[in-house]
Amino acid sequence: MKNPPSYEVGYCRPPKRTRWQKGQCGNPKRIRKQTPKPIVELIDDFFASKIAIVEQGVSRRVSAFEAIAEQLWRHAIGGSKRATSVLLHYQAFAARRSGGMGGVIYRFEELGENVSGEEPRGNNA
Repeated sequence: MKNPPSYEVGYCRPPKRTRWQKGQCGNPKRIRKQTPKPIVELIDDFFASKIAIVEQGVSRRVSAFEAIAEQLWRHAIGGSKRATSVLLHYQAFAARRSGGMGGVIYRFEELGENVSGEEPRGNNA
């Protein structure tokens, strides 16, 4: 068996006086890394945050969710099919979550058929 070489200071061999003592922590100030927030919490924080919007020259602070909903509503009223689709999907989602209708608009007529059971009105000869 070979005798181990005498101790030398160098790569991967720090001086013995600077090594951690038995039981000493490598993080003496106890500064820990922050754990990342879950994505759901990040989204909730974003929607709850307040932003400033300007309407007809008047500035007001609203939640980010309210600002997004208002913008979607304006685009849907303006004729955007995509914005209308997103609003209807959100209403259906909200209705499922709340257990009620949630303001969902249901269609009673489909492809010109009257499913209400009423006789059509007008001049029937």
